[in-house]
Amino acid sequence: MTSSATKRPSGVNPKAAVPILLFVFVFSLVIDNGFKTMTMPIATALDISDNTASLQASLAGVIIGIGAVVYAALADAIPIRKLMLIGIGLITVGSLMGFIFSGSWAMVLTGRLIQTTGLAAAETLYVIYVTKHLREEDQKTYLGFSTAAFQAGLLIGALTSGFISTYVSWTAMFLIPLFLLLTVPAIIKTVPVEESVGSNLDALGLLMIAVFASSLTMFMQAFNWLWLIPTVVAVFLFARHVRTAKTPVVKPEFFTNGRYVWALVLVLLMYSTQLGYIFLLPYAAKDLHGLTLDKASLIMIPGYICAILVGIFSGKIGNFLSSRVTIYIAVSMITGSLLVAALLVQLHVAILVLTTVAFASGFALMYAPLVNTALQNIVAAKSGIAIGFYNLTINIAIPLGIAYTAKVQSVTEGYGPALWLLTFIAALGSVIYFFADQKLARTEAKMDTTPKFA
Repeated sequence: MTSSATKRPSGVNPKAAVPILLFVFVFSLVIDNGFKTMTMPIATALDISDNTASLQASLAGVIIGIGAVVYAALADAIPIRKLMLIGIGLITVGSLMGFIFSGSWAMVLTGRLIQTTGLAAAETLYVIYVTKHLREEDQKTYLGFSTAAFQAGLLIGALTSGFISTYVSWTAMFLIPLFLLLTVPAIIKTVPVEESVGSNLDALGLLMIAVFASSLTMFMQAFNWLWLIPTVVAVFLFARHVRTAKTPVVKPEFFTNGRYVWALVLVLLMYSTQLGYIFLLPYAAKDLHGLTLDKASLIMIPGYICAILVGIFSGKIGNFLSSRVTIYIAVSMITGSLLVAALLVQLHVAILVLTTVAFASGFALMYAPLVNTALQNIVAAKSGIAIGFYNLTINIAIPLGIAYTAKVQSVTEGYGPALWLLTFIAALGSVIYFFADQKLARTEAKMDTTPKFA
């Protein structure tokens, strides 16, 4: 896959835009993850329940997932520079609204949702820019930076929000995103405007995707079966739409691309274990080893730091290991760490620290080669929407993992059942992907050329 399908102004070095886009990406992740830990201060300040206050995080997660597809589709029709500037504008409006009207829960929630609509742009467009504009041999390195940024965003966001809510005020978290306004000149200067982009935008198809993603996420929040009705209906209508529409957001052949489809299956299963395990960690440390919740959260820091380093050096790793071998090692690290935790979680708190290091590093190691493999049969002109569905799958997997982990934890005693379930799901994803990959490899070996799916 190359970027030849997307023309750039002559003389523009596409790598020049990477630092500023990566900075905006990390900064947006910090803000997004920072607000996820602001539920308790918001609930206390506005005298509402924790469950109600958590909507500012859970609904924001829905928007991030839907935004991944929407911005990806828009990136195939609108220059990435313009979308980045629109995103920063939305972040600014939402942040000011949340701060100025911080005494009203309705306005705080509205401000958060508008703000998150902008944050979704930065979290999606960096990866799209890399896959569209950089050479294939450079993509693993810069995609590795994105997974390092993701881990850094989780760590810095949690630490920053805790400090601000404790020593300043939770409302100050709405002012920090305004710093992104300072990045506008650099974005205008370095991000090229594509001279040739698609002109068709499938609004109806995107609406169906939005209904599906939001309904499924709302179902997983409370397991209210009524939410499955619009979920199933949206899937049926979308499948019919892509077969009959003149210019659908994707063609039916998009979902017959084996490399892409089986990567999505692995993502759905594996990423559901990521937040499922992270969700359990502080409570297991508290109940089994006597740590307070604030100290229990610190056991994740070594894992995050190692994951950041793995992400940064994933390009170097790719020079020595093939994508296939790297993915196999990564899923083995993830599954193995969960297995060790299931067997030895009660032994010592060090087990939690060590398994978190291997667990987080496995995800950091897997991201770049898996994205690269998933997109290898997709032309650059459609890489945007492909990345969108990929990120949407991650954002569906995350609440799914938290939901089934919390459910098992609530109906069983101890942490063993939940950890064994997480281990089984990770192993299932690994085995399915292994056999699918081997079958595809045999098929590809018999072909003279690799087909490109539009």
